[in-house]
Amino acid sequence: MSDLDALIDSQHRAAQAAEDDARAIVARMAKIEGMDRFLASGRREHGEVPNPYKTNNLTAIALVERHDAPLANFLAKQVGRSVTAPDYARLEAEAERQQQIQRMQAATAELANANANGRLQRERADLAGVNHITGRRF
Repeated sequence: MSDLDALIDSQHRAAQAAEDDARAIVARMAKIEGMDRFLASGRREHGEVPNPYKTNNLTAIALVERHDAPLANFLAKQVGRSVTAPDYARLEAEAERQQQIQRMQAATAELANANANGRLQRERADLAGVNHITGRRF
C-alpha cells in the first residue's frame, strides 16, 4: 500500500508543479499588453497553459513574439513548432533610429525656443525704437 501512496503523492506533486509552472507562464503572458483578451477568452485545464500556438491565434502569437521572444519560443516548442529568432541587429538599428529621432526633436525644440527668444527681443527693440542690429535709436 505504501508504494501506491508514494505513487499518488508523486503524481500529485508533479501535477501541482505543472500547475505552478502554468500559473507563472500565465502571469508572464498577462504582463504583455493586449494579452488579457486572449487569456480571458478560453478555459484552461489544470496544469495546462493557454497556448496561442495550439489554437493558432495569430494576434496572440504576434503579441507574444513581439514582446517576449523567449516565451514565444517556449510555447512554440510545446506544440512542436519553431519561432524565428529575433533580428537583434534590426532591433538595435531601430532603437538607434528612435534615439536619433528624439535627439533631432530636442534640437529642433531648442532652435525653435532660440528663434522665439530672438523674435521677442526684436519686437521689444522695435517697440523701444532701437535698431535690433546696431543698437542705436531711430
